[in-house]
Amino acid sequence: MAVVCASVVGMALAAVSAPAYAAPDLSPLVNTTCNYSQVVAALNAQAPDLAKELSQFPQAESRLQSFLAAPVNQRQQILQQASAAHPQWEAQLNQRVGTAQGQQYENTVIQVANTCNQY
Repeated sequence: MAVVCASVVGMALAAVSAPAYAAPDLSPLVNTTCNYSQVVAALNAQAPDLAKELSQFPQAESRLQSFLAAPVNQRQQILQQASAAHPQWEAQLNQRVGTAQGQQYENTVIQVANTCNQY
């Protein structure tokens, strides 16, 4: 699995800023009521390899924690600000969105967001 450079939030960023591809529907991540602990527990249960990768990047963990701690109505704004501040992330994510690996990653993120309330 590719290195998770921009954390799980990166896929949501791709959804906001991927004009060259059909933007994935990651509203479950943006709108989740789960906290960081629930998301990490779901990630550990459903995608342990991805969870391990995430744990190797404290800055990504911190970004995810901050993102999930923000009120739901502010998360879209956070993603737009991140996109503006880090255009290189946008370019990297745009390249990955249309790949098979990108689709698998997207599906995992959506599954985690849809089930994290069970943890």
